[in-house]
Amino acid sequence: MVVFNAKGLVPPVFTALNDDYSVNYAAIPGYANYLAQNGIKGVLVGGTTGENMSLSVSERKKIADEWVKAGKKHGLHIMVQVGGAPFVDVIELAKYCSKIGVDSLLTLPELYFKPQSVSELVSYVELVAQAAPNLPVLYYHIPFMSNVAINMPAFVTEATKRIPNFKGLKFTSNDLSEGSQTLRALKNDQEIFLGADTLLAPAVLLGIKSSIGTTYNLFPRQAQDIMDAVASADLERAKVLQDQLNKAVEAFTAEGPWVPALKAGMEIVTGMKFGPPALPQRPISEAARKRIEDKLRILKLIN
Repeated sequence: MVVFNAKGLVPPVFTALNDDYSVNYAAIPGYANYLAQNGIKGVLVGGTTGENMSLSVSERKKIADEWVKAGKKHGLHIMVQVGGAPFVDVIELAKYCSKIGVDSLLTLPELYFKPQSVSELVSYVELVAQAAPNLPVLYYHIPFMSNVAINMPAFVTEATKRIPNFKGLKFTSNDLSEGSQTLRALKNDQEIFLGADTLLAPAVLLGIKSSIGTTYNLFPRQAQDIMDAVASADLERAKVLQDQLNKAVEAFTAEGPWVPALKAGMEIVTGMKFGPPALPQRPISEAARKRIEDKLRILKLIN
């Protein structure tokens, strides 16, 4: 039986690039150490934040290799997102991950010939899961990017019946009503990961206790404090902390697209070098970086 044991905060990691847009694999060990030192127990490799959909299959494989190598030294659960590529490449990546020590898989839907029904989406995820039968497989629900807006409670119910190693989903949607319904449809050995950093506190209040969010790279202890405040019924503190995090998100999104702005923010907060976003995206301006830095300082999220 396939067991899935990742819970709590799981940052989707950035892919550090050199100035010539080659992957900076050498940045991964220090990055893994930074996250582990800040209380993180698992990472998502190759999500939207990691820009894997803009990288080659060989690059995606080597990134997975390096994260398994670096992450295992710190006891990190390594989840790898294999979708967002031609179907034959998705299957190749799933098979590869099943052999190298990855702990679980996440997959986007087919992004061109999109699933049109619950059954079609389950069939797609089933094929990915069959390529890695030894690994827990989760689905990446991100309708505002994928344009696959299938009902998630119905999907997880059918996926659970048909796919032995189906273990849950990343729910990147602001619809917490659907998120709550999806949670109730899952079994005890499955998990729903919220994908909306700005709704962490209300989601925890509804019983969604795990989350995958970009800002957990930058502010992992802030996010954990939000979850702890809700768990201890200190709702006023949870509100203050969530508001602080949300204002930080607004500081980033005011300056450009999500990944270029947050990648710059990661450099500002940690001092580590992550380089430009993958092409065709472009880095934000130096003036934009300065405005972000000023706002984070006002919010007391950096010194």
